[in-house]
Amino acid sequence: MSPQDSAQTRLCEACGAVVGRTQLFCHRCTFPVSVPALAELDSADLDLCLSSLSELLREVGAERAEPTEPFLAYLSAFWLRPETALILAAEAQAIASLPPHAGPWLDLGCGDGVHAALYRGWRFESQFDVFQCVDPSARDIFHHWDRSRFRAEVVRRGEPIDLGIDIKSTAVERASALGAFHRVQRADATSLPIEAQSVGTIYSNMLRDLGDPLPAALAECRRVLRPGGRLILSAMTPDYPHSLHFVARARATSDPALAERLLRLDRGRSVFCRRQLTPQQWSAVLASAGLTLERAVPIVGPRIIRFWDVGLRPFSPALLAWRDRLGAAGLLNRLKPALVAAAGELLAPLARDPLAGGSPCMQLLVAVRP
Repeated sequence: MSPQDSAQTRLCEACGAVVGRTQLFCHRCTFPVSVPALAELDSADLDLCLSSLSELLREVGAERAEPTEPFLAYLSAFWLRPETALILAAEAQAIASLPPHAGPWLDLGCGDGVHAALYRGWRFESQFDVFQCVDPSARDIFHHWDRSRFRAEVVRRGEPIDLGIDIKSTAVERASALGAFHRVQRADATSLPIEAQSVGTIYSNMLRDLGDPLPAALAECRRVLRPGGRLILSAMTPDYPHSLHFVARARATSDPALAERLLRLDRGRSVFCRRQLTPQQWSAVLASAGLTLERAVPIVGPRIIRFWDVGLRPFSPALLAWRDRLGAAGLLNRLKPALVAAAGELLAPLARDPLAGGSPCMQLLVAVRP
């Protein structure tokens, strides 16, 4: 690499890939290399986030619904980021609506493994959450690991998860410690350490975020799938970016300073999922890898996406410090269940009708290997 190239690039701290200086996310592992850390948001940023959150909550405040058990399970695990619980619970609901798929089951890009465990029916003690041993000051707060600070007590075993694969070492450590996988391995999606035609089903909500490696990753999926095996892929639609709260407000304002601040709060979410395609476009992408699209199932609509774009994420540093203080005082076990129940009642209308608000913004694609 020439000195000029070195000045324009750097290495991703999560996977070691070369990334451009102006690149927001690593195209290999999706690590946020240039996105502002949540700890860098100032008081004006947080005031804007708080007013946006209040506005969105008023939209659902008068509605009533009973929270379902799966949604409460996700909310308990992601209680400091209920926006994530809404998205993943809706995704789990879409997965559950599909006909049963054969094993072995591979979660490709499994992350910390919690989503896979929950959508496969595993349940954990009420004190468990995904915010154990994180780094609140980091660009990716979950790119941190300390086994001594992690606890995951299983209260109900679900369906087996045969294999989880992720390129991030910290994700592999977290998923392994969860106890819900038979095996978790660090690997690149473009070079899977799996025998050909040995997997029955692959699920991934990571492939949608890949850059140039996507064709090679899809080819690897076809290689390891048995004939008749299926790839279940979560992806955004072309309507997704138009439903994001901060980008929409930035486009609508005539105040340049406000627009700049709103785009800063977007933190790359409008471009993070690089392929925002229709089912027809995905069909062509999958066909080029030798896979046939069987169906596309809508997951969430604009109302949840708007809430997800704001949520409690901006307040994570303060909320994580508060969580640690509750734990140190022995109050986490006593307070968390009540807080989760209250949040469940508040957000149940969103969870009950995940497609509300207009055209679908996320979809579940099911492709078969002929």
